[in-house]
Amino acid sequence: MRIKYVTFDCYGTLFDWRHGIGSVLEYVLREPKDDALREFFKVERTIITRPEFRRYSDVLKDVLKELMRRKGLQYREVYGEALVVGFAKSPPFPDLVPGLKALKQAGYGVAIISNTERRLIEVTLSGVDELVDKVITAEDLGRYKPDEEAFVRALKLLGVKADEVMHVSAYTYYDLIPASKLGIRTVLVDRGYGEEWGLKVSSLEELALMLD
Repeated sequence: MRIKYVTFDCYGTLFDWRHGIGSVLEYVLREPKDDALREFFKVERTIITRPEFRRYSDVLKDVLKELMRRKGLQYREVYGEALVVGFAKSPPFPDLVPGLKALKQAGYGVAIISNTERRLIEVTLSGVDELVDKVITAEDLGRYKPDEEAFVRALKLLGVKADEVMHVSAYTYYDLIPASKLGIRTVLVDRGYGEEWGLKVSSLEELALMLD
């Protein structure tokens, strides 16, 4: 079956959210950025896999509250707001524009399936939104990845079957493992996180060439 949509994880795959939130965490937690990010991802994973659904802006604030509590620091709402802004303003990876343009010129639909909410991703995509045909957020789905149901609902919103999609992500746990279980073709884009997968590319341009 021909691929109709190439779908992407957003933060960490298309946009460098480690840069976006790292500086805020370093400032607020008063520790090196890499250490702060490592602790952030551990806590974030436990929160988004809870049964009850919460908006991602609230998830970000909850993670920061927990990290500050552990360090004996006083949480302030302005710190939570700063983290949300840093997340939303995450910069694009340098291969985003050439890679997505090449996919669209080749006739593929480009979609995003992201663990976020609409108001945040609209900020993130400002200036490159014309390169994306469909944006699907956890807010739309009522589920966070790696819940397989998130992908099931996303396929319905796209109006396609699993074998008509290729999903691309820098993360195996959140994206590639659950998507592959549903029969979706998957590709790892290597962003230097130490992830390994059967099919891997180093950039979105390489991905476009592979699908050409």
